[in-house]
Amino acid sequence: MKRSFTLSLIYSALLSASLAATAASNPISEIHSELDYEPTSPIEGDEVRTRVNKFTVETADGKHRFGVRGRIMLDAAYLDDNFMTTDDDRLDRGDLAKYGTIIRRARLGMLGVMYDRWEWQVEIDFRDPVTYDIEEGDDIEGIRFANTYVAYLFDHGRLAAGYFKEPFSMESSTSSRRISFIERATPIDAYRPSRELGVMYETLNPNYYAALGLFGGDGVSRNRRNTEGFSVAGRASFSPVYDASNRIWSHLGLSVNYRSNGYEYQRSRGREKEYNSVRLRSRLGTRAIDGRVIGRRDFSDVKDMTRYAIEAAYGVGSFSIQGEYAGVRLNRDENARGFENPSVVKISNGGYYVQTSFFTTGEQRNYRRFSGDFGRTRVQNPVGSGGYGAVELLARYAYADHTDHHDERGAQELKHYTLGLNWYPVDDIVLKFNAMFVDAKTSSRDLEPGEFKSWDSMVYALRLQFEF
Repeated sequence: MKRSFTLSLIYSALLSASLAATAASNPISEIHSELDYEPTSPIEGDEVRTRVNKFTVETADGKHRFGVRGRIMLDAAYLDDNFMTTDDDRLDRGDLAKYGTIIRRARLGMLGVMYDRWEWQVEIDFRDPVTYDIEEGDDIEGIRFANTYVAYLFDHGRLAAGYFKEPFSMESSTSSRRISFIERATPIDAYRPSRELGVMYETLNPNYYAALGLFGGDGVSRNRRNTEGFSVAGRASFSPVYDASNRIWSHLGLSVNYRSNGYEYQRSRGREKEYNSVRLRSRLGTRAIDGRVIGRRDFSDVKDMTRYAIEAAYGVGSFSIQGEYAGVRLNRDENARGFENPSVVKISNGGYYVQTSFFTTGEQRNYRRFSGDFGRTRVQNPVGSGGYGAVELLARYAYADHTDHHDERGAQELKHYTLGLNWYPVDDIVLKFNAMFVDAKTSSRDLEPGEFKSWDSMVYALRLQFEF
């Protein structure tokens, strides 16, 4: 009897509380307004301005801004090759795929400004996962971070901390949304550094660009058994000749990047250092098929390395030309176990490219002096507004001379010729077509020193790209 009475009291109390809560006219955010509890904190009304295209909301005074952006790049490629192989001695991979498709990039991000001076960005890439070469350590994660940082904005510069690109090269610094060809030129693709966690200061000056940063070694894919490496990176550029009224611009730049490699102690060998493998790789101008000539193997026993790039570009009207030389010098640990040739401690690789662009419809590449790279192409007569969009003709020659190991039978040479056609129906959509001739020479351990295997092929690639 007592138990039934007690349960009745509890039920009545709960029912009364529920009815009282239902009858309450004030929302929970007002009832607990004195608490600093984020989920129920009241929202203070602001006068805001909203942009739908590339959705952005900002306060009327411009001190707070929030935006959403994304990009999609869908690629297809076809390989016309009688031999159908570049690396038949590697893991018995056999023939290359004759054609393929891939979601090259699928990014969704948010960016904004807080309190007028604090800039931030978070961006995730949902690209196709790589699963074809697990034995060689290819990244099999389909989801990864792109830019993720916070920065303080000074009057003439910004100090950023987080995960972003190390400053290097004009082509590398240019966003993948703004590069002319489907992929970056071979030496830049192979030798440029990636995104890493770090701190960087860069200028915000309309006439020149300079950046200096300190970065970690493993980004967001941290191997906690390893002692992380670090890099010091710098880039500077300016425009010797610039005449906006006559659509004339020029560019000169220099990049240097020093990296101390990460390592793991091997306690079974008396705490001998085992350095992280170093990958310097480029494919055949498309990722839809996995053809590799430069960087068929990873480097081992690398203590540190220095990357560098020399940049030059010029534009007049609808025509532009740009070129870069990029190189890397690796210092290897001659005391490492298994080192075959102690006399070869330093390895130098390098290459260059030259490319031209011409808009038949009157547009021009959007060169930006303040960042030493290229911005969005502005279509003069977009489709849907009575026009046919913008048409861009392209040509590029790239060369790379590469050695994978201290063994001279790891040498590769690549001459890469590309013709391109881009059609921009509107500012944020572009259809790209690249026709590429690949002339390559590779050596291998089944050949005598100084002997090379020649290989050439045609590669055709197509990309549909849009952003929002």
